[in-house]
Amino acid sequence: MNRFQWLAISTAFCAAQLCAANAHADSVRCHIIYGGENFTVDAAPTTTPYQVPAQKIGRYFDFKASYVAAPERAAAINLYVYALASGEPVLIHQAKHRPPFIVGGSRYGFTGLHYVYEPSKGSELQYWCERMG
Repeated sequence: MNRFQWLAISTAFCAAQLCAANAHADSVRCHIIYGGENFTVDAAPTTTPYQVPAQKIGRYFDFKASYVAAPERAAAINLYVYALASGEPVLIHQAKHRPPFIVGGSRYGFTGLHYVYEPSKGSELQYWCERMG
């Protein structure tokens, strides 16, 4: 391999690493515990928060995290937990966090540790979220 090929490969590798790092640099990661299992939900900045799908957590819950970074006056991280016991999602928990968002340094991120209970089954879901970046 000549010097030019090595430089081209090295540059491509570094660019890929930088893009991967930037993809997580400004995002939200939520850590969820339900039924003894750990789940992770990531949310990248979006301008269409109502189109962000909820993710199924176990049998009785859906969890949705949406992160609106711009415009600045609308910036917020919205977290939703839905109960599924009746077959249809029913909102049972909602939290809205506005800037400034804490980055690092806290055991349970910017949300603290939340406990959410499904009303008809009594199932417990715990979550906390952190901002990556």
